[in-house]
Amino acid sequence: MATPKSNFSGIDYSALKGQLEAARSDDELFNSIVNAPFAYKIETTLLFLGIIVLLLVNKKTGTIDRIALSQTELAKGTTDVSVKRFEDIKIPVGYDANIIAKAIKTGEPQDTGDWQYLFTPALSPDEARLNQASGGIGYSAVYPIHARDGGALIFSYYQYPQDITSAHHEFMKMYSQLATEALKNNR
Repeated sequence: MATPKSNFSGIDYSALKGQLEAARSDDELFNSIVNAPFAYKIETTLLFLGIIVLLLVNKKTGTIDRIALSQTELAKGTTDVSVKRFEDIKIPVGYDANIIAKAIKTGEPQDTGDWQYLFTPALSPDEARLNQASGGIGYSAVYPIHARDGGALIFSYYQYPQDITSAHHEFMKMYSQLATEALKNNR
């Protein structure tokens, strides 16, 4: 896959690909996936990107598990107030009211301005919205990952849905493809 620079963001996808490929273990790879784009501070700020979450399907439990969370202030804000620990929030794979499950099932990106759709049934709508408000997030998109047993990336922005452009979607699509390839190759 060619890894060009994005016209909008200035993010060098070839460099990101190299960073992901350099991971020597799953833990390194998982952390790299959710943190690597934030090395481009100006570019991610211009995109209003605040948080990336990696989720993978756990076939043994039939759940979608939260695997890694970016190490950003916005991410810290969400975990500080959450009624459940990050890793304890698990979504049943077949729970269609959750947009993560829907993205994985359909293979199509999903988005929302309301985190109840990212956390149902693990958190109540009010608990999910408290997490969202504590992170200052206005919009989140879920892009499926077609590697291992399936999964997704959540991209959360401190920007509202009406302000999301094709450049945001280009970034999410390209970065999800890089993450998918890295997960396939690092087994």
